[in-house]
Amino acid sequence: MRALLVILSALGAAFLIMNFVRVWQMRKAVKSSLPVEAVGNNYILGAFVGLLVFAIGVFWLELDSAAPNTTYVPAKIKNGTITEGGFEQRVD
Repeated sequence: MRALLVILSALGAAFLIMNFVRVWQMRKAVKSSLPVEAVGNNYILGAFVGLLVFAIGVFWLELDSAAPNTTYVPAKIKNGTITEGGFEQRVD
């Protein structure tokens, strides 16, 4: 679920930046008396921001992941108290 949120936030950030740049360029064209139709969308900047947000999200997702050679040990109840679960290193 978190991976899907990272992908969607990257796409959303890209579209927001592209729209912001387009509006900014349109305002700049109106101030300098140029036709608004001459303003192009800046897709490169939007794609760059989308990739940047995606890379940061992937890095964030991998920060709390376990090492490849670990085994998950679930939490257990011993003498009425809950003992914490976690990851243990496997010895092959």
